[in-house]
Amino acid sequence: MRERPGHGGRPGPREGSIRLPDGRAMAYAEYGDPAGRVVLGCHGSPSSRLERHVEDPEDYRRWGVRFVVPDRPGFGRSDPQPGRRVVHWPDDVARLLDSLDIGEFSVLSLSGGAAYALACAAAFGPRVRAVGVLGGAPPPDVPWPWPQWVPRRLRSAAHRPSPAAALLRPLFAPVALRPAAIPRYLQARLNPADRRVIGRPEVRRILSETFTEGLRNGAAPLAEDRALLFRPWGFPLSSVEQHVHVWHGTQDWQVPAGLGRVLAAMLPSCTAHWLVGEGHFAVFDHAAEVYGALRP
Repeated sequence: MRERPGHGGRPGPREGSIRLPDGRAMAYAEYGDPAGRVVLGCHGSPSSRLERHVEDPEDYRRWGVRFVVPDRPGFGRSDPQPGRRVVHWPDDVARLLDSLDIGEFSVLSLSGGAAYALACAAAFGPRVRAVGVLGGAPPPDVPWPWPQWVPRRLRSAAHRPSPAAALLRPLFAPVALRPAAIPRYLQARLNPADRRVIGRPEVRRILSETFTEGLRNGAAPLAEDRALLFRPWGFPLSSVEQHVHVWHGTQDWQVPAGLGRVLAAMLPSCTAHWLVGEGHFAVFDHAAEVYGALRP
């Protein structure tokens, strides 16, 4: 494991990589107290192992948290996994946890990582002590409202398994060319609360860094990841037996709050926290509350 240099005197993450049984590399990063309670991060889409939810990474150490975030297949430095499904993710996670000698843990997701966090909760059972979902959406059992700028043929194609990723790839290609500009683009098009959060220099730097790393292999992994969210995830939400905390900004223009309400209603045991007037990146103002709720 190596330590990435930090920024402005702040410590960087500890980084490593493991080799999976089929030969793929799986990269990961971790912050905080090596002896702390483990929170497995399921990053957004696009994003990477460099995703974190605090401006000062020392907060993790102060809270007694060991925050471990692996790159999903194709993102960052993890190799692609042809033909993968959401339900396959816990198999990779199990190998990582074993290599790091981790027993019980909590799981936390942001945005497009929700499906993967819930898949882990379903697969690992009581080994997962707590579950948190930030700005997440439900499985495709419920039709998602697409933004109007997405062409109609792509909306329908996303629900079909084979051509969906290929059709979505051109849509995301411009994003992959300049990933460092994504925070500036989001700041221009999201609600005032998100513009305020992303306007903070450290938040913008964190997002720029994790988006750039996540898209180091181009648009294909992002297109595949998004397409998978619109196919059946491979497990019923009724199999998530743990209590799930959902946090969602009522002014989230990226994943509308209505989707968060559907997700919360579908989960067998859930506490929904509606952040009035806030947006998709509200976690940067509520991290202490979020991580406190995940304390075993």
